[in-house]
Amino acid sequence: IDKYEVSQKAFEKVRGGNPSKFIGADLPVDQVTWLEANAYCTKIGKRLPTEAEWEKAARGGTTTLYYWGDQIDGAYAWFSDNSDGKTHPIGQRKPNNLGIFDMNGNVWEWIADWYGKSYYESSPKDNPKGPETGEEKVLRGGSWYSGSRHLTTSTRYWSPPNTRNSNFGFRCVSDLPKP
Repeated sequence: IDKYEVSQKAFEKVRGGNPSKFIGADLPVDQVTWLEANAYCTKIGKRLPTEAEWEKAARGGTTTLYYWGDQIDGAYAWFSDNSDGKTHPIGQRKPNNLGIFDMNGNVWEWIADWYGKSYYESSPKDNPKGPETGEEKVLRGGSWYSGSRHLTTSTRYWSPPNTRNSNFGFRCVSDLPKP
């Protein structure tokens, strides 16, 4: 999984435009739809992460509410208490144990999977891929607008794939080369 959320500079270079509300080259791209996020990742030879991949990367080997522990800590995430109502340049908060930045806060991250409210009650135990179809896509991680309870590593959100929101962004993932 990418170390950082996709920046506006990177998005503009690939897609030729910038849908963001908060403008800045090093800010995460926001107001991007799932369709645009998916197209970006595909164009650079990557893809959006599955929900299982995102959570494994976000946890960084931990089992706590947040990857840094069980109490909210503004040193690790931009959220409603410290964001001043806007996004911030990527990579300014402390990374998780895997060296990945902004997995919680700054912008919600679009996920490849369709959302299913009760999907995990009957999903495969290992590497579930989400329902085959749906009307809404999953978002993970919380945002600059979120309260602390929406920043927990297990929190799930969902929205139709054509939605634009100033707290929606994304990061990409690459498949490992086959041996």
